[in-house]
Amino acid sequence: MENKEFYKLTFKTVMPLMLQSLLTSSVNFIGQIMVSKLGVTEIAGIGVANKIYSLYFLVLYGTCCGCVMFVSQYWGKKDLEGLKKIMGMTCSITISLGIIATLLTAFFPVQCLSLFTSDPEIIASGAKYLRTVSASYFLLSLIYPINYMLRGMTRVQIIFCSATISVLTNIIANYTLILGNLGAPGLGVEGAALGTVIARFSELAVLLIYLFWSKNPVLYQFHKNFSYTAAEMKNFLLKALPLAGNEFFWGVGTTLYFIVYGHMGKSVLAAMSIMSTIQTLVQTFGLSFSSSAAVIIGNEIGKGNEAEVHRCAKRFHKLAVYVGMIEMAAMLLLTEPIVAVYQINGTETGNYLLQILYLMSSFLVLNTFNSMNTEGLFRSGGDVKTVLLMDMGGIWLVGLTLTFLFGEILKLPLIMVYSAFIFVEIYKFLIGTYRYRSGKWLNKLDLR
Repeated sequence: MENKEFYKLTFKTVMPLMLQSLLTSSVNFIGQIMVSKLGVTEIAGIGVANKIYSLYFLVLYGTCCGCVMFVSQYWGKKDLEGLKKIMGMTCSITISLGIIATLLTAFFPVQCLSLFTSDPEIIASGAKYLRTVSASYFLLSLIYPINYMLRGMTRVQIIFCSATISVLTNIIANYTLILGNLGAPGLGVEGAALGTVIARFSELAVLLIYLFWSKNPVLYQFHKNFSYTAAEMKNFLLKALPLAGNEFFWGVGTTLYFIVYGHMGKSVLAAMSIMSTIQTLVQTFGLSFSSSAAVIIGNEIGKGNEAEVHRCAKRFHKLAVYVGMIEMAAMLLLTEPIVAVYQINGTETGNYLLQILYLMSSFLVLNTFNSMNTEGLFRSGGDVKTVLLMDMGGIWLVGLTLTFLFGEILKLPLIMVYSAFIFVEIYKFLIGTYRYRSGKWLNKLDLR
């Protein structure tokens, strides 16, 4: 592709995905702002409950990354039979996970929350939220396979539309149900959970309507989606399971950070609960950009155009630095307004949040560049081992070790404990740069 054609394709793919991810991430952010009016305990309760969602999301995400890895290459070479089987295998896995997650959170919310905090008030508040929001977990097991299949096929506009409808629905539902506006009863944290369920249902409805309207190939002779052989499932799992496991244990690792934060006091836990949502929201831009790169490069790998793959990879690395710089500048400008939105200015929680938001801004460029390697190039090329080394090694060998040392042993201030993330990004940068230059990350994928 010429430069002009490349940037046009990138913009058409990146913008809808970036806006979709931003809107999807904002669902928790919007609910958190509204719940902040109820008190610190409620903020912390939803924050801890959302850690369970994060673990579940990461397993879905890892599985669907395996899906889009194959779909993008199959779509590039127009192998519709392989595409259908990939969707069948992905749905078989995600629906099973959805049923398990829904049952656990609906019937054992207290036990689930007790894994992350021992504060009885936080557990009681979080259990109300988790019990109600559990229905959304099954809905997500259908949303994500469809979403990521459409990404691999570069049908990204509908993904943005479904996310927009979902977020608008969530805003209206939260405004109505949390504090009891428009004549509805004030349900507090349960209202926030119910708003999330309604939003996810609307998102799934839009995606299903689109599949039928566009006559998507996965609907033609639908039973053939599940006609995969044991050997084909094995080949898929060899790529998908490491990614799902990577995301799950990455999520477990980041959750263990919250155990350290929880030992530092309720104000620290509340600040880090807010911080977790903000960090997810900010890093959405880099992740969406990287996911778009994975789709474009995956299509080129499927076409067998290796020279073009390398040209695109160099361009994406350059763009990743620019995106990271924009994120950093925006975060520095918005830090104080964010604290003001939560109405915690001058409080202990507000001061903690202000410090760590400024610190996070300092490593956003490095984070975005690393994301381009792990979420973009290496996944599109099927280089799962390097993704595992960077993500799992970064969290378990570097991040958790330093966080435990700084927080539990040395009893350092929160800003020093959070600085462990800087060392994680440096570790990932060194490994990612070496692997990219070796060229061994580029592989062609096939079930057969």
